[in-house]
Amino acid sequence: TVVLHGKSGTGKSALIKRIMLHWAKGQLYQGIFSYVFFLHAREMQHMREGSFAELISMEWPDSCAPVTEIMSQPERLLFVIDGFDDLDFALQDCSEKLCENWAEKQPVSVLMCSLLKKVLLPESSLLITVTDIGIKKLTPVVVSPHYLFVGGIPVELRTQFILQGTVDEQQKMPILTSVVTNTQLFDECQVYNMCWLASVALQLQHVAERDAPPTCQTFTSLCATFMFHQFKPEDDLWCCLNGEEKAVLKNLCQMAVEGVWNMKLVFYSGDLGVHRLKELELSALFHMNILPQDVLCEGCYTFFHHSLQEFCAALYYVLEGLERKHDPSPLCIENARSPMEIRQVGFNSHLLQMKRFLFGLMNKELVRKLEALLGHGVPLVIKEELLQWVSLLGEQASTTSPLDFLDAFHCLFETQNEEFVRLALGSFQEVWLPINQQMDLLVSSFCLQHCQYLQRIRLDIKEIFSTGPRTTPKAHVTVFWQNLCMVLSTHETLRLLDLSGSVLNKWAMRILCSKLRRPTCKIQTLIFKNAQITLGLQHLWTTLINQELKNLYLESMHLSNEDVEAVCGALKHPHCLLESLRLDRCGLTYTSCLELSQVLVVSASLSSLSLAGNKVTDEGLKTLCSVLNFTRSNLKKLILGNCGLTAAGCGDLALALFTNQNLTHLCLSDNDLGSEGMQLLCGAIKNPNCGLKRLILSQCNLDVTSCGFLAFALMKNRRLTHLTLSMNPLEDNGIKMLCEVMKEPSCYLQDLELVRCHLTSACCEDLSCVIARNPHLKSLDLAYNALGDSGAALLCKGLKHKQSSLTRLGLEACGLTSTCCEELSLAIYHNQSLTSLNLMQNLLDPVGISKLCSASACPKSNLQII
Repeated sequence: TVVLHGKSGTGKSALIKRIMLHWAKGQLYQGIFSYVFFLHAREMQHMREGSFAELISMEWPDSCAPVTEIMSQPERLLFVIDGFDDLDFALQDCSEKLCENWAEKQPVSVLMCSLLKKVLLPESSLLITVTDIGIKKLTPVVVSPHYLFVGGIPVELRTQFILQGTVDEQQKMPILTSVVTNTQLFDECQVYNMCWLASVALQLQHVAERDAPPTCQTFTSLCATFMFHQFKPEDDLWCCLNGEEKAVLKNLCQMAVEGVWNMKLVFYSGDLGVHRLKELELSALFHMNILPQDVLCEGCYTFFHHSLQEFCAALYYVLEGLERKHDPSPLCIENARSPMEIRQVGFNSHLLQMKRFLFGLMNKELVRKLEALLGHGVPLVIKEELLQWVSLLGEQASTTSPLDFLDAFHCLFETQNEEFVRLALGSFQEVWLPINQQMDLLVSSFCLQHCQYLQRIRLDIKEIFSTGPRTTPKAHVTVFWQNLCMVLSTHETLRLLDLSGSVLNKWAMRILCSKLRRPTCKIQTLIFKNAQITLGLQHLWTTLINQELKNLYLESMHLSNEDVEAVCGALKHPHCLLESLRLDRCGLTYTSCLELSQVLVVSASLSSLSLAGNKVTDEGLKTLCSVLNFTRSNLKKLILGNCGLTAAGCGDLALALFTNQNLTHLCLSDNDLGSEGMQLLCGAIKNPNCGLKRLILSQCNLDVTSCGFLAFALMKNRRLTHLTLSMNPLEDNGIKMLCEVMKEPSCYLQDLELVRCHLTSACCEDLSCVIARNPHLKSLDLAYNALGDSGAALLCKGLKHKQSSLTRLGLEACGLTSTCCEELSLAIYHNQSLTSLNLMQNLLDPVGISKLCSASACPKSNLQII
């Protein structure tokens, strides 16, 4: 099975006809195929039921085909199926029983599915043509296909076709640039019809605006120019349609919109009849044949180009407003859905383009031209629905996909209506845009400058900029990128720019950083997680001198010794006011710590440093601690997770904690500290001068002995409020020792994380006492410990105590069943402080869950998350 795919109109059908012609002349496939049958999908639409023998007999030149002889050697048969997309309705019952017998009468859907799935005549060969959109429908019903792409008109010929009607040499370059930079339009010009349409529309624009060069900023303006100039009479560019002509236009648009929603690009005589359309009326309305008949299939019609169908479909919703003005209950069309449903159409290309045309028709100039065409004003009732659709994306930014954001921006760009765009983007405070094409840059620049309240933006830039050091950018790409960077650097409310995962070469980084250094730039946080920007890092360091920049996050990129020296040199600059620096997984070693320690001596602003995932080792830690010991460093937060530290380095760290009261947050997770290291750290923690408030020790190989040291330290520490001991084998005895201290009101611990600590129900009574007696404890996470129902019941005793102040309890994957739901429900009912209870991944049945929900609905309960 061979599948020829590509855009509609690229020559797939012509190619297979040439193949058949060469076979018939004995120039191709001789000795391979004895018979070749051409099955036109549009013609099969009319066949409701019959045998496969009858189906191929329709193609036989004589009245009686030698079917038995033909079927006797199925391996020498080639079936050419042209226009698979048009089989959409014929294949809707493909789930029926498949057919193996070519003489058996079946619905055409069963016959075609059986042939495609190799149930009927499995030894035969298939050659299928389908558009790129139709491949999704073809995949489930075809067996072991080989795909061949038919690309249509090459780039060089496209430019020639587009410029073929342009005489003025000075106009050619602006025209070509306006088309090429619109990647969607230039891609559509693989088809000759679209090339011709674009050329005609650009010439018409030039006639209308002689003093200005022809431009094609939007696909909507181009199609609108073409369509509006097709109305007769020819000597009047903006004629006013009479009532009958308006009715024909409305009916045409109604048929177009039904076709778009139902993925129908081919219409039959019956469709025209249903929509009260006649060929004579259409030819009287338009200069050219907008809906030509297929020369090979009588009674089959398609729009001159599918873009014109999508444009007419969008125009239908605007024209529908005319009815709404006079009738609050407009005509209900079964297949033409509400435009608000368009937000849920996914990324089907026809529906997407219809939606973008619909936004484009909100353009003030196009509205004026449409009003001139109709002879009266157009009430744009759909405008509010479109504004609402975009506004909802901004209000639901946390759940909106990046592709939805980008689609909305493309829609708004089509309007070229700044007032409309500002209204639509009024609710946007954060946005995530995938930038994969040149047009995405242009569209983003236009829309972002109208996001008045934007605070956070993530740009995921791929495929636009080559990473080669000698790559020279195209002129228009440079302009688009400069414009976007200018918008970012002059936005009044933008505070965070996230370029995680982006691929930026040297010149792209140079342009970006030159704009970020401008005094107008208000961005405070830059994030480059997993970004490929190493060739342009030298330009990034210069942005640190911008006094607005407070946070720089570089993660998962390799920094050379020269890079470390450069960033440290910038951090020492008196105008650098950076407060937080993350260099996680950047390939740093202990030698890098010497440069960073000098920054800690000089910088008065740097308060947070993360080196997680680097080979700092005990030697590098010693260098950092030497600065913390003997200088008045302003560092408050130090993250050294997975840095190859051992107990040997804990002595230096303990001394730093003893002498430096500024350090309040310390993360040592994923380091093999053991009980020996814990003993050294606790020597500093128990000191009244220790300023630590948050200590994170996940997966540090701590055990029961470590808990003993920590319990003793907590007895004398009143500053530590957050402690994470997750993924350490503390066991029940270790927790019991901690609980002895935590039961006392003098323990100020507020947050305790004990995920995966090998705990059982044996420690739950002690934890219950802590919950009941300690007024400071607010959060306790016991996830992934085998507490069971008995453990949960013991914890509930503490929760039901009047003095309990716990607000968050984590019991995820603790082996609970519905047996404990009664006790949990009582605890929820009596406890007025608990707001969050995590019971995920436990075996709770509907009855148990119902009890919990009933308890949480009680007026006394303050539970908000369960």
